[in-house]
Amino acid sequence: MREWSTQPPSLPFAVLDVETTGLSPAKDRIIEIAVVRCAPDGSFLDEWSTLVDPGRDPGPTHIHGITASDLKGAPAFEDIAEELRARLAGSMVAAHNLSFDAGFLAAEFQRAGSTTPDQPAVCTLQLARHVLKGNEGYSLAACAAALGIDHPNAHRALADTRVTASVLAAMIALLHPPSDQGALPFG
Repeated sequence: MREWSTQPPSLPFAVLDVETTGLSPAKDRIIEIAVVRCAPDGSFLDEWSTLVDPGRDPGPTHIHGITASDLKGAPAFEDIAEELRARLAGSMVAAHNLSFDAGFLAAEFQRAGSTTPDQPAVCTLQLARHVLKGNEGYSLAACAAALGIDHPNAHRALADTRVTASVLAAMIALLHPPSDQGALPFG
């Protein structure tokens, strides 16, 4: 993050979010994952999302809204692992509360008999604590509100990933104001 104070990022971003059956990567599973790829300035490139069959109950449906019937026919993580790896390749991974998502990804890749992709990463929660000093909170919703970004469909992977990508783009613009103030990718 200190590097970004003097020069903007140079790698594209793969912004991701997961929805899970619970809070423990050791015993819970990913049930939805999304990746939004962005250029180094935060502008939108493409997006991908999928439900994931956890092989068990989907957990807190009251939070993420994903039911067992929604997951019928969804691929297992091992079936999407290489697609996910390809979507993360050559980029800096970004997530809001990265340690949560990274913990689940590491556990799922391990269960699939594969290694976790090893690449640079940035946590937008940590970045927000630097860029949005004095904000009343640093949840994704609080950061989006502080930056004037709508946050519809919270706790669904693609919606949260789009918001995280917009928050990231806005914070990059605050650190390195573009010469042409265009619209944020999803804001």
